[in-house]
Amino acid sequence: MKESKKFIFNNIFFVLVLLVILIGFYPSVNRFSNNFDKLEHIEELYKIILNNYHKNISEDTLVQFIRDGIFNNLDPFTQYISKEDLLRINEDFAGDFYGIGVQFSIIRDTVTIIKVIDNGPSQKQNILSGDRIIQVNSKDFTGTEVDNDMVMNTLRGARGEKVELTILRKNNKFKKILYRDAIPLNSVDSYYIIKDDVGYIKLEKFSSTTFDEFKAAVLDLKNQGAKKLILDLRNNGGGYLNQAVDVTNEFLNSGLEIVSTDGEYRNKKVYYSNKRGAFKKGDLVVLINENSASASEILSGAIQDHDRGSIVGNKSFGKGLVGEQINLKDGGALRITVAKYYTPSGRSIQKPYNFSDSSSFKKEYKTTSGRIVYSDGGITPDYIISVDTMSNFESKFWNNNYNLLYEKSFDVVDQNRDKIKNNYIEYFNQNKNKFWIEILKLSENENEMKAYKEKFIKLFENMILNHALSSEELIRFYNKEDDYIKKALNIFDKN
Repeated sequence: MKESKKFIFNNIFFVLVLLVILIGFYPSVNRFSNNFDKLEHIEELYKIILNNYHKNISEDTLVQFIRDGIFNNLDPFTQYISKEDLLRINEDFAGDFYGIGVQFSIIRDTVTIIKVIDNGPSQKQNILSGDRIIQVNSKDFTGTEVDNDMVMNTLRGARGEKVELTILRKNNKFKKILYRDAIPLNSVDSYYIIKDDVGYIKLEKFSSTTFDEFKAAVLDLKNQGAKKLILDLRNNGGGYLNQAVDVTNEFLNSGLEIVSTDGEYRNKKVYYSNKRGAFKKGDLVVLINENSASASEILSGAIQDHDRGSIVGNKSFGKGLVGEQINLKDGGALRITVAKYYTPSGRSIQKPYNFSDSSSFKKEYKTTSGRIVYSDGGITPDYIISVDTMSNFESKFWNNNYNLLYEKSFDVVDQNRDKIKNNYIEYFNQNKNKFWIEILKLSENENEMKAYKEKFIKLFENMILNHALSSEELIRFYNKEDDYIKKALNIFDKN
């Protein structure tokens, strides 16, 4: 009984500390009342429920309920991060992690290698795309209980640590011994000369290595003759503020505001550009879409407000909240919103959410040249690109059959990898009817399917290429017929 009371006290103490932080005890501003009556009320409720509720509720579960109740009533980005999730997040934004160097997918309850990372431990041991991992360190690694988290937690670990894999390749089973090593998580997915003197950079996130990667890419493109640049921030969900500021600084003349942060209990802070920068001059187009958020919006907002370049695409996500991360004793962390981001013209890029928010939307602001822009959540591009949407029939068929089509497309690659790699256009032309037959097997409405034949075949072919090509090859492939890219090139031609 004493031990149980100790557990109850520890859990209540955790919740009380969390409440203290959220109410304002952290960092220095005290918005507390003069006593703990309100928190004692929470403790009283906790004890009553734990000891009297008609169903058994564990202490951990009840703490989780209280925690969820707190966060469900705050903004979407104030959240508790568990120890396990925090480890993965830190790895994603650190620029590398320690693993065996593969990209995988779980196909028919088996971990299947989709791509092998260059110069990683797996490539050095001649592990190939299409190999199946059926055991790790002599333990079975197949079945319905195997999921993505389990695979990542098993294959990642300490640098230099030995991992023994049992591989199934076609009908051959063999063992490979690998040693975990640093696996880069690059921010720059691709860069190349896309046309004449136009450079292209695809930036996937703003991690701790982003600025160094970006600057190296810009300098290399300039050495290749680039005088104009397309910066692709589509699906870039953001990252570190300092990296966004440093990348934006590469484009702006000295002394210009890049972004400011301001909150009721945080002093206003303004970030300015300086003299350093590799692309202060030269035509610029930034591509954004509905998944471009946070740091991506800081950069595109600054470029737009200073009329430094053109923004092309679709309205961005609208995440303009400044989060601070507070490490907790359980190894997790509390990420709490403390302020908002504002573009140089004064716009808040935060969109409305289900919370009492005093932000005024649809207010007019002016860029450096006097153009009118709006503060209505997110960054609205200078040039909007119409997005090709699916009909209800298309969407229902594709979503309902996605997993089966994914497996079928992988089978095509697994059995014809060399042919596809050597000349996928020729292979596709020879096999379109076969693809269509496989797709039709999943539908009972052949007549309606016919109207979408070409579109479904194209989607299936893209699935095949996602398995067969590297990330760099895929980006170049999609860019050839990309409406965003076409518009960017058109803007350069007119300037």
